[in-house]
Amino acid sequence: MDIHDHLRQLIDQQQELLRRRVPGNRQAALLALIRVHEQQSPLSAPASLPAPDLITGQHLDHPGWNRALQLCLEASDHATEPSPHPANDDPSDWATRFLDNCNHLVNAELVLAHAESGFMRLIAAHDGTLHAWIATKRAPTRWQERADIDWWARWIARQSELPDLKAPQPTAASDGDSAARYRQLASMYLQRLSYQLGYPSDAVIDGCTVRTYRDILRHLIALALREHDQGQSVIMRSVRSLVAELTADPGHDPDLIAQALSGFTLDRDNAAWHAAVPGIAAAPLILAAPDGIILSIYGLTTEPFFFLTRELRRRAALEYHNAAYRREAVFREDLYTLFRDKRFVTSPGQIRIRRDNGGLRTDIDAVVFDRKTGSLAIFELKSQDPFGRTRGEQERQRESVLYANRQLSGILDWLKRYGGDELLKRIDARTAKTFRVQKIFPFVLGRYLAHFNDGPAPDHRAAWGTWPQILRLHEERSHDGSEANPIASLFTRLSHDVPLIPIFKDMPPREIPIGDTRLVVHPSYAAFRASEDAAQSLNP
Repeated sequence: MDIHDHLRQLIDQQQELLRRRVPGNRQAALLALIRVHEQQSPLSAPASLPAPDLITGQHLDHPGWNRALQLCLEASDHATEPSPHPANDDPSDWATRFLDNCNHLVNAELVLAHAESGFMRLIAAHDGTLHAWIATKRAPTRWQERADIDWWARWIARQSELPDLKAPQPTAASDGDSAARYRQLASMYLQRLSYQLGYPSDAVIDGCTVRTYRDILRHLIALALREHDQGQSVIMRSVRSLVAELTADPGHDPDLIAQALSGFTLDRDNAAWHAAVPGIAAAPLILAAPDGIILSIYGLTTEPFFFLTRELRRRAALEYHNAAYRREAVFREDLYTLFRDKRFVTSPGQIRIRRDNGGLRTDIDAVVFDRKTGSLAIFELKSQDPFGRTRGEQERQRESVLYANRQLSGILDWLKRYGGDELLKRIDARTAKTFRVQKIFPFVLGRYLAHFNDGPAPDHRAAWGTWPQILRLHEERSHDGSEANPIASLFTRLSHDVPLIPIFKDMPPREIPIGDTRLVVHPSYAAFRASEDAAQSLNP
């Protein structure tokens, strides 16, 4: 058995032990666990960057939260392993320990994945302690993805002001005023969460439109905020009563509402699916009993649309896949908001590039032309799903983005043959009569992900980046017409932009308990050796 198999065995044993030690009253355990998590978790995006973390790249409050829910939901109705704590132990104490142990468990899983990928090196010391250290400067792809998405969330949060949910709220003058206030707050939250859902409102997935999912989430957030202010933030209610409350308005179909609700719900059947990627998309709703459901204000106000899209991909894979092409139009419209000045001309949609025999060669997803400078920007847009569950899914993400290498070759060959003016004619024939293309700037943009630590090299002729990167660069220097050549400037700055990945050189080691074994993570081999030398000097 090699060191990786040994760590995997320890992880499996610890996970099974935690599952068996879930109290016999699973519903009470879930309620206690959710209450502890809600109390410990922030309810809004932090204003500053999270602290660096050796295991997750940047600090995650509870990377094992979804795993804790999974183990509770999958546990039998009666504990099979005696609890090491007294029977009258406070449920919140058990929940705190259980959540801490699940965080340790998931961190150990992440270290194992890092070791198997080559990012970390893993060894066993003579005393049985496991040691790991960062062995390469190439940060994991998921670290870059998480950093970009978290920056995007904070950027959107800065555009709107929300009250502190943990502060006392004023009492409304009437029930009508109170309901209106919570609807307004829920709408503000919904606007802040929109970056997570790249589908148009009329797209239909699993029998419901995206508009329906949005409306249901707005109602759920308003309900959770109201109960939070009333001191009832974690209660169990029947699914039937929740559906009835959400269908109080005339014209709402209870069956449709129930179907939409299920897309936001974690249960025993899908818990493992949603626990596969640590630290993302906490469950908005938890089905704790056949007709008992719990609203999580944390899950409803952090990444509920990420949870929804992951669940829709699980339960309606074909329909989800068939609707994916519609994300491109949303991405294109978002891009064009950065080029609203009258100096810019944009393409209304895709532009197809054909071969001499008339066959389709490829297409250009978006084009921006600058009348003042003659700069022509061409964009390949990749609206992939974030946070691949498995290594296979992550490789497919990479292949989808890097397929742009072939697309760029086709586009640039066509432009070399026919010229940028020919492309401009197809965008706006009137503009093409007066203006000429002076230089072409190709871009490849991923909605959430564009940078990988392995695979083929990106085509150096293009600037590659994520949409959060573009927003960050735009915030630093606006494209409102004040720059002499905004397209050329964006191309240069994106080409030289440094990803938001922290440096761990001087960080102290992290210790992770896995049952009776210690796993110690160091920032480098030099740091590991220094800690070994220090230990030997204390115990000669």
